[in-house]
Amino acid sequence: MRDWTRLPAIGFFLLCLAACGSGPPPIVVHDEPSRGVWIQFDPRASGEGHSHPAAISPTQMATVLRGVRARGRDIVGGFGLLADKESVSAFLPVDIPVLASLVSIALSKASPKDIVTFYLVRNDMTRGRLITSGGLCVRDRYLIFILANAHTSPFSVQYENTSTIDTRDQPLLPIARFKFTAEFSPPDVRIPNTATPSGARYEGYLDDSKLLTLDLSRLPAGGEDKPNSRREQPSSGLIVTR
Repeated sequence: MRDWTRLPAIGFFLLCLAACGSGPPPIVVHDEPSRGVWIQFDPRASGEGHSHPAAISPTQMATVLRGVRARGRDIVGGFGLLADKESVSAFLPVDIPVLASLVSIALSKASPKDIVTFYLVRNDMTRGRLITSGGLCVRDRYLIFILANAHTSPFSVQYENTSTIDTRDQPLLPIARFKFTAEFSPPDVRIPNTATPSGARYEGYLDDSKLLTLDLSRLPAGGEDKPNSRREQPSSGLIVTR
């Protein structure tokens, strides 16, 4: 089996860009410097495609976002001995209400051949600009959640990239692929991607450690999340049609 971690940097990224960038231009759901949500053509929507449009309420989506977590990998030893003992939330509480509403809207507008992607930017006092991005789609009763970046610095040089890269146009592209793995809490909501029925399985993403397959029937009930202020209300005026 080919060791993808040893691919030359240029070849690796050209491969990723070709896989993620094909198809029609994305539909803009929301786009501002600190936050973006799009509906994009998904070349991995095999068979009859995804179960879109999908009805997932902002409350359910907020529960999903609160459960997504990231755990730092052992990138020095490679044996897990130096991995982070605790995982951290992938999304800040201030981001969850608006992002949940926007993603819920996007899933209700997506076609079976689309995936919903997101991109968040936060400025940290010590680390500077940090990126959280990825995408999600629904297949039967399963929510496929890709966490490509989680509070990741554009300066996270590691193997594939030797300089700063801007992934805003490619939200599914990891900046530093081996920095973390994605987890979910409670863990019994997540099932192995390989254990899903073949018709619902999501295949072809470049890093399974960042792919969460969530059984929506096991999702715990959550309280209603409301934006903190008028400024945080999501705008629906940016939605367009193909």
